[in-house]
Formats: sequence, C-alpha cells, structure tokens
Amino acid sequence: MVEITRADFQDWKLNNVTKAFMLAAEQRIDDCKEMLASSAGVDTINDRFLVGMIHAYREMQDFRVEDI
Repeated sequence: MVEITRADFQDWKLNNVTKAFMLAAEQRIDDCKEMLASSAGVDTINDRFLVGMIHAYREMQDFRVEDI
C-alpha cells in the first residue's frame, strides 16, 4: 500500500481535476434523486440500485485521510 500524508491528501482535494470529479459525482447524485422522485415504486430493483448509487457517491465524497 502507498502511504499518503495529510498534505498529499489535501493537495489532491484542492486539485482542479479532483474538484471537477467531485462536482460530477454530485450531479450524478442529483440525477439519481430526480429519477427516484419521478419513478419510485415502479421498479423496486431499480429504486434500490439508484439508492445504492447515491450511497456510493456520498461515501466517496465523504472520504477522509483517516480512512486510509
């Protein structure tokens, strides 16, 4: 495993590519929420898939250096 310092992690979080990636993740969360708002209950399996996607993107966004 590669060791990452707090400074390395902070640099990564401030990088423009990382910021763009996180914004894209936020947009995907919003897209999933919109799909659920318009069609929840029609297809339970798809509902669970969308909820899982939201959870995965949020977990990625909430990642901290302490989690490494």
